[in-house]
This record gives sequence, C-alpha cells and structure tokens, in this order.
Amino acid sequence: MLSVKPVSEAGFAAMAEEWQACLAASDANPLFMSWPWLYSWWETWSQVLGMELVLLGAFDQRGELVGIGPFCRRILVTPAGVRVARLYMLGNAWRLAPTVRTEYCGIIARRGYERKVTAAIVSALEHLGWDELICSDVPGDQVENLKAGGFDDLGYRIIHRTDDTGIRIDTTGRFDDWLGALGKHTRLKAYNRRGYLRQQGELVFLDYDETRDGDFFDRLNAFHRKRWGKPAFDREALRFHRLLLQRLYQCDGEPAMSLILYNNHCVSVLYDVVVRGCRYNLQAGYEEDFDTKVSLGYLHLGFAIEAAFRQGRTSAYDLLAGMGKKQFYKSHFHGEALHFSTFQVVRSPLLKALYHIQAASPPFVARAFSRRIGL
Repeated sequence: MLSVKPVSEAGFAAMAEEWQACLAASDANPLFMSWPWLYSWWETWSQVLGMELVLLGAFDQRGELVGIGPFCRRILVTPAGVRVARLYMLGNAWRLAPTVRTEYCGIIARRGYERKVTAAIVSALEHLGWDELICSDVPGDQVENLKAGGFDDLGYRIIHRTDDTGIRIDTTGRFDDWLGALGKHTRLKAYNRRGYLRQQGELVFLDYDETRDGDFFDRLNAFHRKRWGKPAFDREALRFHRLLLQRLYQCDGEPAMSLILYNNHCVSVLYDVVVRGCRYNLQAGYEEDFDTKVSLGYLHLGFAIEAAFRQGRTSAYDLLAGMGKKQFYKSHFHGEALHFSTFQVVRSPLLKALYHIQAASPPFVARAFSRRIGL
C-alpha cells in the first residue's frame, strides 16, 4: 500500500535531493521532470499566473518517496460566467499564458512502482476539487500509463487536443556513419557548407565563455528580435533560464551553449544543456541574411551534434518537439521520432455537456460556441 500526501510550497523548495533520488530511480525525463526545471518554473510563473500548488508525493510503508504527482490549479471564470477549477501538469499553462515549454510531462514513479504510483495519485486526485485536468506534452508511454491508471475507469471525458513530434538522435555510434545516412541536402547544409565558408574566411565553432563572449541571452535575444520582431525569452523566461542554469548541477546537468564565429564576428548561438548523457537543444539564434547558400541553423546543429558524438559521456542529442519556420526540419536529421499528446480529462458534468455540444456542432458553430463560452 502507498500513501499519498500533499507537499507544501515550503516542502517543494526543500525537497531537491529527495526529488532527484526518486527521479533517478524512474524512467521519467531527467531534465523536464527534474526539481531544477519544475521548481524554477514554479518560482517564476506561479504568482504571475495565480497558480495554487497541487504537488502530491507517494510514499511506501517505510516512508520513502516512490512517486511524485506534479500539478497546479487555477480557478477560471469564462466570459459566459462558467467557473472552472482547472488542474495543469506543473511546467505548462495551456491556453493561459506563454511560458517555457515543458515536454515529457507525466507522473514520476520509481521503476517497478509505475502502476501503483499512478493509481494512488489518480485516486488522491479524486478527493480534490477540480473540474478538468490539462495533460500537456505527455509522451506515448505516459499517456497509456495515465489512462490505465484510472482515468478510463472513472467516467471522465478525455478530449484529445494536439499531437506533436520530437526527434532524438542516438550519438553512441560514429559521427561519420550518422553523417553518411543523412540525405544529401541535409548533409550539405549541416556539414559540407563548412568547406564553402572556409574557402572565404575563418569559421570557428566554440563553447560559450561568459568572460570572453558577454551575456549569452543578450546575443540570443538580439538575433530573435531581428528575425521574428520579438525576443526569444521575455523577462519571466529569462529569469527562469538563469535560475535553471544556477541549479542545473542538482540534476547532474551542465550548460552546453556554443557560438559560431565567422571572421571573428558572432553569427550564430545555440543554447543546449546536457543532463544524464542527453544533450537537449533548447533554443537557437542566428543571422538570417548571412549568406544565401548557407543555413546557419543547420550548420550550427551539425557542429553541436558532432560534439555530442565526439564526447563519450553523451549518448543522445534531443531536438525536442516543434516545427520550424517553414517545415519540420528536425525530421531530416536521421533520428528517432518521439510522439507527445496534449489532452483534457474532464470531470465536471457541466463541462462534459458543453464539450459534447461543441464536438457535435459544425465547425463554424463550434468556433462561435467556444468564443461565447470561453473554453
């Protein structure tokens, strides 16, 4: 038998070591489900968004933490006056406000306890006040675990919202073999253009050094303002990433930011972090009008992926989910496709009825109904 207990905000702040021990003994993602990531997210956005912490710990008979249910709650009142108590998985604020994107979301459970922990936490959620739960960017295995753990058997309505795909590259083999398996156009952009540039000037890929290169995020935001008309990270996101980098060591992680210099001028930056053998690509910025023959985004990823292959301690390079500006360019990098789902678990009878009307209506009526109701 497992006991499930709520964890206070003070308890959340003080449980880094216990959290990380539980996470390390699980198959949950070591970056996005880590204490440094989720506590930094909570510290940054909880007050801004008016969130209430709903953090559940599952303990065995010895009092050892064997599972974590990371949730938060917000009370919404729609334009039609419908009061909705909405649970979110910690790290996302679906349709509420933009925050950093937390992927691989789910319940953390020590290996061998997955079904027991999920069932215990779903049972505990039954006794809390909420109308719907938003499960964002949940990997495929966790989707099945959550449904089998109780949501399918409780009479809830589950509404699928979006699917997304990420790409993870296995870097345990030889870089030359991976490079040879790429399509010729991708290989040209990610690697062969190095020769073209070196014929005309000095091309250098190097790790970021704050004492030499100034503030990394200032450079990243400058590239994004020029390309997109807005920074990559706003004030809250900057605060989050600075907090994360300060705490990254607590999840056995380290930053892996890099630059490309061309003729001693910085033309591209890449923001990666490495956690437990996986290098995650979080953000990038570069001169869009650098050279019509060169894609700096591809070129910089080629350098970073090569570095992941060359470093023996790195076993994977994760491009994460999300489309590019014009196409799903990540699929060109010869990696494993990973699938994520976002779905709602609806408990309120009123909301079930409203969503049923919405789903049964013609598209233009459904859109008007959604705007009117505000769901």
